[in-house]
Amino acid sequence: FSLASCKTADDDNPLPQGVEELSADSPLIGKWKDSYGSIYEISQTEFSNYGKSYESYAGNNLVISITSNDFSSGYIYIQYTKAYCAEHSNLEDKYIYDNDSPDVGKWYAISYKSLTASSIQISGAYKYGGETSTETLEEAMAEFTIENGYFAMYSDCTKLSN
Repeated sequence: FSLASCKTADDDNPLPQGVEELSADSPLIGKWKDSYGSIYEISQTEFSNYGKSYESYAGNNLVISITSNDFSSGYIYIQYTKAYCAEHSNLEDKYIYDNDSPDVGKWYAISYKSLTASSIQISGAYKYGGETSTETLEEAMAEFTIENGYFAMYSDCTKLSN
């Protein structure tokens, strides 16, 4: 007769079913560049988007949900550390992203598909009239889905480095 415990180190901070932390050897990790010069930088715990002359959104507490059997598509969830701030943006089509945005500290999602060792398609959650963030990871998982009309356009990216 033996007893086995199901308690793990993660029980103090359990992740919702369907998401996991990114492994150190994940092909998602690296710097990805699209044809417009935008950089998408993914580490085990953080995501950021920026270009040569601008900074865009960023987040930490990164977790993923894999949606394909071959691991080539899924969702990346982050808690904003920098987000679009309408209050600080102006009428000259200047989009300001900062850590004072009302979305900072809330959850956001990025969809990816067609992941290979050297290429990926990436789309941030957006739909006209849709949410820009959610209070919890579980809400982000329910709201930011392809089925709910988010992620209509993807950027084709190539890998610059790991």
